[in-house]
Amino acid sequence: MLKFLIVDDHYIFRQGVIKIIAGSFPGAEFGEAENCADGFALAIREIWDIAIIDINLPGRSGLDLIKDLKNSVNDIPILVLSIYEEDQLALRALKAGANGYLTKGKAGNNLIDAINRILAGLQFITDTVAELLAREYKKEGKTGLLNQLSDREYFTMLRLASGESITQISKTLSLSVKTISTYRTRIFRKLNLVNQTQLIEFVRDNVTAL
Repeated sequence: MLKFLIVDDHYIFRQGVIKIIAGSFPGAEFGEAENCADGFALAIREIWDIAIIDINLPGRSGLDLIKDLKNSVNDIPILVLSIYEEDQLALRALKAGANGYLTKGKAGNNLIDAINRILAGLQFITDTVAELLAREYKKEGKTGLLNQLSDREYFTMLRLASGESITQISKTLSLSVKTISTYRTRIFRKLNLVNQTQLIEFVRDNVTAL
């Protein structure tokens, strides 16, 4: 009997994922968590066949949880299921220790295939991610600057570029306005930017189209 740990802050989405999985894995058991702390507590309390984790969680991100699990739980396979497109966060998720990355928009058609590959001890890598990995070895110039950003700074950069205010970002990430302001200052310094227009242009040119 397979056991699935689902970590996502949206209850309805968790139920949808469970319904899809249950249709292909009769008798499967499920554990649910809506944040990193609860997800980590469940992960170390029981043995799971696979963890399916969202990146955009309140407080600490799913990337933080992946790193925590890889440091504390032996051989727990991880599939990231995220709203972010592959060219935004897939490489960071794989580097953190995930075994696969799938966007939520493609979950309906690819979730079971991704799970089967990971349960078989393989990586789930789409053609897009494979291309991104190939580009990674040739990356130079401005895109290399992105490696200087911490995961939290990277999240903040994406949200700033999409037009969210510092206050909105602080609520989304469950962090103080002061902390987000500090991240913003670091982002501008590390990327050699001076204003919001430059930030938007940088993200559009080096991360993904807005």
